Amino acid sequence: LCSKSSLANNQLSSLPASLSNLTKLRKLNLSHNLIAHIPGCVYNMKALVFLHLACNRLENLAENIQALVELKILIVEGNSLHSLPKALCYLTRLELLNLDFNDIKDVPQEMHQLSNLKKLACHPLDKGLHIIHNPLLKPVKEVLEGGLSALFNYLRAG
Repeated sequence: LCSKSSLANNQLSSLPASLSNLTKLRKLNLSHNLIAHIPGCVYNMKALVFLHLACNRLENLAENIQALVELKILIVEGNSLHSLPKALCYLTRLELLNLDFNDIKDVPQEMHQLSNLKKLACHPLDKGLHIIHNPLLKPVKEVLEGGLSALFNYLRAG
């Protein structure tokens, strides 16, 4: 496997632990599989800047996600995520976080720490935070209408 690897569309539900050795891998595409939990070996891929997990069966993101400190792009749209761990908010290099089409009802207060997310994004290719396509109860839609700065201010206020 070179610096980027695509295992998309393979009916995968897990990955072999031996892939933990891919500590220099920068891009990993696991989209359109049957993954219910991010495989443990992924958290050893500390050089990842791009992780694509769209259209799987994820119901949560483990706190271990914070190990991937280099991540700039995390795509988990089209899963069954119910909530987000605070640990996600430590990935301060994120420039694109796509959480659309999940079952997320609220976001961690710490999310305002993701200062490299520059806007609430609508177009799939846009950088920023993709979250509006969720059954959010908190923050309410009115906050999101004010854009990302309104969301971050809302979260800071607690």
